[in-house]
Amino acid sequence: MPANNPTRRTFVIGGAALLASIAVGADIRPLVTEADMLRPPGSLPEDAFMARCIKCERCISVCPTDVLEPVGIEGGLLQARTPRLTFANDSCTFCDLCRQVCPTAAIGLVDDPWAPDQGRIGAAILHEDRCLAFLETDSCGICVDACPYEALSFDAGRRPVVDEAKCNGCGECVKICPANVFTSFSGGKARGIEVVTEKTLQKEKDAR
Repeated sequence: MPANNPTRRTFVIGGAALLASIAVGADIRPLVTEADMLRPPGSLPEDAFMARCIKCERCISVCPTDVLEPVGIEGGLLQARTPRLTFANDSCTFCDLCRQVCPTAAIGLVDDPWAPDQGRIGAAILHEDRCLAFLETDSCGICVDACPYEALSFDAGRRPVVDEAKCNGCGECVKICPANVFTSFSGGKARGIEVVTEKTLQKEKDAR
């Protein structure tokens, strides 16, 4: 029999490999879709983003405010080394540099960062058990004055309220929140206000 003729054993091995790849693909897609990360502004939906992101970290290296960091292994094997936003030290200015250096178009253009329906990163939510304005009357509220989108205002008790329709998730409010400085919480880094993904925001709504 010629050497290039497939044998029964070859068919079996090839078929098993094909079935394994299909099974792995079926397992991976749900894991990618369920990921809950704050991605750079203009990023594609999570499954499409993960399909294109090659973990080159160019967007992270070019970020002028250093709010992009690589996801660690604790974020999942598939997501490790992909970019996510953190606002512990600064906020996103929608400078567009991350999109410009992305070699795979995993990050799209944000034409108008002032329009929450275009390239919104996420939305801010308040944690009443951490926010100083909720814990002590007239004790804080600097996030209201700092918000560049005027998405924060005071209620009758001078406690911050988020207007979700105006919030673009820039993280300015998180950056300046002093809650983790003057009070202590589990983990030591929690702040009185947090920018969350649309997925988490919907969960918060459903839980109310």
